Amino acid sequence: MKKSVTLRRGVVATALPLTLVAVGSQAAGGSVRRAESAAAVPARATARASNISIAGVYGLTYDPFWQTLGCGAKQEAARLGVQYKAYSSTAGDAATFSQLFSTATLTSPSGIFVDPENPNQFLAQYRSLMAKGVPVVTINSTAPRAQYQVVGTKFRQLSFLKQLTPLAPKGAGSMVVVNGIPGLVPVDERLNPVVKALAAANPKLTSLPTIYSGFDVNKATSAVASLLISHPDLKLVVAADGPDGQAAAAAVQQAGKAGKVTVVALDATPAEVAALKSGTITALVAQSPREIGANQVKALVDYLRSGRSGRVPVLKQFIGVPQMLLTRANVNAATSRPYIYTGSC
Repeated sequence: MKKSVTLRRGVVATALPLTLVAVGSQAAGGSVRRAESAAAVPARATARASNISIAGVYGLTYDPFWQTLGCGAKQEAARLGVQYKAYSSTAGDAATFSQLFSTATLTSPSGIFVDPENPNQFLAQYRSLMAKGVPVVTINSTAPRAQYQVVGTKFRQLSFLKQLTPLAPKGAGSMVVVNGIPGLVPVDERLNPVVKALAAANPKLTSLPTIYSGFDVNKATSAVASLLISHPDLKLVVAADGPDGQAAAAAVQQAGKAGKVTVVALDATPAEVAALKSGTITALVAQSPREIGANQVKALVDYLRSGRSGRVPVLKQFIGVPQMLLTRANVNAATSRPYIYTGSC
């Protein structure tokens, strides 16, 4: 997911939003529809679509999460009939992001969504843009809140855990978590409930020290492979992200323990989905970056078509897209498609 650290994964990393406006889902995660904020839905459109230009500034173009988010934004802009231009890069460092943001703002877009590594990197710039009537939407909240709207993963929607806990391995043994780096709040907010639920489902599992890979697939693969040798009783691997999920699956497959070691991973990159279909990964806790990107564009266009003028307000609500548990039983279902990341549009 990140060779450089990226605070993505669409969760609010600061104070809890006061109101959640969730994208609809069916009982087991279900199909995703467009989220609509009551404050953002216009009574009538007063701006012509051809006059609206949206800029999108987001992360690493080699990361399927961001690729899929960008596709969702592009497709929603086309659906709404507005101009759209993406500003992204293979790098995710602060300096590169600053260049992308500057380039985007120099084009004077009608509205802009920005998904930086550091949620507060452009706090002052957001305030300046908002004062000029340019709405700003982000995937994580600044502290204090400075953007018009936050659109990301509804990480406190945990109904999928009811389907996950029965998949925990039985009997005594050990378990390990594989993560990129410690302390990334957006990652931990999604990871911790999964680890806690699986550990509670089988109290006989002994937790081994967490493996930190730096989001390096090769490093993570080697670490898990070594652990499978030194701890033959290893029964459960929980991977916090796409690269570590791919790595855990590869190590288990190479050790000839596919189906014998339970692998639960977050995200749904092409490599992870392939491992899920083959039976090496047991379950994926997936976000819907396509819907996040689409709803970021929609929130901007709704505001711009509302006919408002002057300073853009800072809303306290949060447009949340729920997570979904993917298994071999449902991965090919139509309701799962919005949750599967892609490498291109």
